Amino acid sequence: MQPGALDIIKAGQIIYIEDAKGNSWPFGINNVLNRELVSCQALGKKSIPIQPDTENRLTMILPQEHGAYLIKAEVVEFDNEKTRLTLRPSEEVSFMQRRQYFRVSKPSALALYQIISTNEQATDSMPIEGLVWDLSGNGIGMMIRATRTPYTGSEIRLSITLPGDSQMELLGEITRVVPKSIIKNEYLLGICFTKIREADRDKIIKFVIQEQVSHKNMKKK
Repeated sequence: MQPGALDIIKAGQIIYIEDAKGNSWPFGINNVLNRELVSCQALGKKSIPIQPDTENRLTMILPQEHGAYLIKAEVVEFDNEKTRLTLRPSEEVSFMQRRQYFRVSKPSALALYQIISTNEQATDSMPIEGLVWDLSGNGIGMMIRATRTPYTGSEIRLSITLPGDSQMELLGEITRVVPKSIIKNEYLLGICFTKIREADRDKIIKFVIQEQVSHKNMKKK
């Protein structure tokens, strides 16, 4: 049974609010009033104004462990600087898998990898840099140049660095191998994270959403 909007929304949560043009911003929920209205405050400065749809509604995005709840909400109050919002959530609640929603192509992230053999020793003696093809809270796509053919099911050790952030260490499983150039030994790998700190997953999700907003804004210019 799908939970109601006010069963999901709690004071103190960090959420994202998406407007009619697909722009999104992080907000903190200050209070839930009389199980009807939600008061929230923007986190950081917004470069463009929020634009509700023709019915004066926005979409609340609430990240969860395996995805995100999307809730349509009516704008009740909007301050002049558009940093504080009071919203009335509707019963239009849907759930989007994290893999489907939080993914960005060719992000400005760095990744080093080591493919692990079955005896838990690194096949690659030193970490090798891969070209990050796409990224989500659930996994990563990388273009690599390998001396040995990579296989699906192999374990891979990753070090991922986001712009302005520290390096995060995690493990993954190769779920897809696409040969791109046999002559150059280039392969596109699809990797699902198997061991990752939830704090690091949250960093990736926040980064991906910020990248999505940045890409959309660049297209409009």
